[in-house]
Parts: sequence; C-alpha cells; structure tokens
Amino acid sequence: MPNVMPNPTGFFRQQSAYVPRMQYSADVNYNGGTRVDFGIPLAAGTTNISTGGSVAAAGSIDLSSVVELPDPYGRTIVVALSGAGTGTLTINGYDYLGQPISEAFTLAGATPVVGVKAFKSFRNASFPVVGAVTLNVGTGAKLGLPYKALRVQFETANGVFTAAGTLTAPVLTDPATAVSGDPRGTYTPTTTPNGVITAGVITGTAITAVFDMVNDVNAAGNGGLHGIQQFAA
Repeated sequence: MPNVMPNPTGFFRQQSAYVPRMQYSADVNYNGGTRVDFGIPLAAGTTNISTGGSVAAAGSIDLSSVVELPDPYGRTIVVALSGAGTGTLTINGYDYLGQPISEAFTLAGATPVVGVKAFKSFRNASFPVVGAVTLNVGTGAKLGLPYKALRVQFETANGVFTAAGTLTAPVLTDPATAVSGDPRGTYTPTTTPNGVITAGVITGTAITAVFDMVNDVNAAGNGGLHGIQQFAA
C-alpha cells in the first residue's frame, strides 16, 4: 500500500498533481510578482538525509522511510562517499507535486557532488559496485520552486527586505533526462538556510522571495507553469 501521508503543500506522496501545459493558477500574479514562502529552509549538509549506507556491492539503499523534506517545494541534494570511489549513482524520489523523479550523480569519492533537481521525498539510491565505502546524502543550497520562474525580484528574511538571491533558470529540455536541470528552476537565497529540527520543531530564518512566473509551452505543446514533466527511471 503506497504511503499517502499528506505533505505540507497539501499534495499526496506518490499521487502526482502535475498538470501538463498548465496556464493559470490562482496564486500566480500575472500582472506582477508572485511571492513564494519557503518556510524555514534546513541548513545545507552532506549527511542530513542519509548516512553510512554501504555501497560495497551493486544494489540500492531504501530511502522511503526518510521523512519528507520540510522545504515546501523540495530541495537540491548532495551525495558523497566516505572514501575513494567512482561510478554513477541514481537517486529516485518525488518532487513536491508527487511526480516521480530520478537524478544521476557521477561519484567523485569523498568530494560532495551537488545535484540540480529539487526533491521533496525519496524512494531509493541505486548504484553499481563502488567499493568498501559508504554513501552519505544531504541537502544542497538550492530551493525548489512551485512554478516555472523567469526572474526573481527581491527576498525577505524573517520579514526584513534583502537583495534577491540567484535564480537558476528552468531547464526546457524535452523530454527531461537523468542529468537535466529542474524544469521549474531552483533558487539560491541571499540568506543562508539555517533551519534546525529539534524535537520535531524547525527553528531558524524564514525566507520568502518574489518571482515573475512564466507559463509558456514549447512547439510540442509541453511545459506551462509546472514545466516539462520530470524524468523518472
């Protein structure tokens, strides 16, 4: 039986709310900026999703028991080994809409490899024979977005105005691949995410930002506010 516990966005895990060619949404301001509330994003780290998983033999590590990320629209992730090792690791999970999503990482030993797609929850990490080392998975610095963003106007930190961070543009590759970027884009805030979970309570700096969203589709009629459909292995 699938896990269908609701996440903070109101969508259900493993039940996709993706809308192809989506043109309108009540929370998108087409005559000005759309404010996105990121809540209190977790501090970035290389071990705060999973740590110590053996990759000594080809196979996979079950990540389905990992609690969904509190970041409302997901987060890019980081993978690193405990020592020397190479090969291609694939993280499988879901975005904030419940779309299945897969991302391939080229391992570089203990050097963290930063992902480009925003994950909300996880299924597993699959890998070839790597060696007598372990795998760590953590959160990156980039935040997922609810819709395809064209520009960021400004940011607030605990309600105080600050300069805009950096928008990584939506990737329009159609169909998406295991290594193509996020179809809605991702956001690196000026304010460093510093959220910490203690006894189930998140404390830290609340971040919002205002974006111009775009609902265009490509020549094949794909895209819209939710972007190109995610790739899943």
